[in-house]
Amino acid sequence: MIRGLYSSATGMIVTQKQAASIEENLDNVRNPGYREEQNIVTSFPSMLLERISAGSGAEKVPIGGMGTGVNADRLAMKLGSGLVVETNQPTDVALVSEGFFVVQTRAGERFTRNGHFELDEANRLRTTAGNLVLGENGEIGPLGPNFSIEYDGTVRDNGEVVDRLRIVDIQGTELQREGKTTLYNTTQIPVPVARDTIQMRQGAIEESNVNVNDQMVKMVVAMRAYEASQRVLQIQDQSIEKAVNEVGKV
Repeated sequence: MIRGLYSSATGMIVTQKQAASIEENLDNVRNPGYREEQNIVTSFPSMLLERISAGSGAEKVPIGGMGTGVNADRLAMKLGSGLVVETNQPTDVALVSEGFFVVQTRAGERFTRNGHFELDEANRLRTTAGNLVLGENGEIGPLGPNFSIEYDGTVRDNGEVVDRLRIVDIQGTELQREGKTTLYNTTQIPVPVARDTIQMRQGAIEESNVNVNDQMVKMVVAMRAYEASQRVLQIQDQSIEKAVNEVGKV
């Protein structure tokens, strides 16, 4: 009976975490390059129940298993591209194909799908947070007013090749978002994406891949699951109270 309390309580905790993730997704729906986050829900180990017959040395007869609850201990990034929107800003770059831009932060290299870039005071390509965008040869720049970025990431300035945007591939489940940004980190070694598979579009950005309607449905489901677990918890509590009172009368 006590185990039933744990199962219901862990179910409520998981749905709370799911609701928090949904809220985070909705908050970032207009954030370029944001990837929807999903909770990875796992079950605690189940317990095997056995019936023990009376008498010494009696055989234990398995009568089935019992779940001990669930847990949501980590987040995974949902793969899939967002809508590409034209901005006509030369520093904006939409990565249409798979992969991630590489940027240099104070903590090291990080990865992003957010191509809303700008030029710094030295005319180097950087993110709006001030992190330099990396090419195959390092930082990109200085760039003149007539620079261009081709579909494969080649950066030209007045027709001359400056560098090529560095694009890498990483398994989505291994990426961890840093704080409230669209920067991701990983313990994996990023793999360079083959040039002939890269597709970019200058003067455009990729929006988030969050579907608002889908998130609203998930929120309703999560709230109903929370309410169901709450009702079960109340029933378990009432059963325990009744059992304690009945025992007290014996």
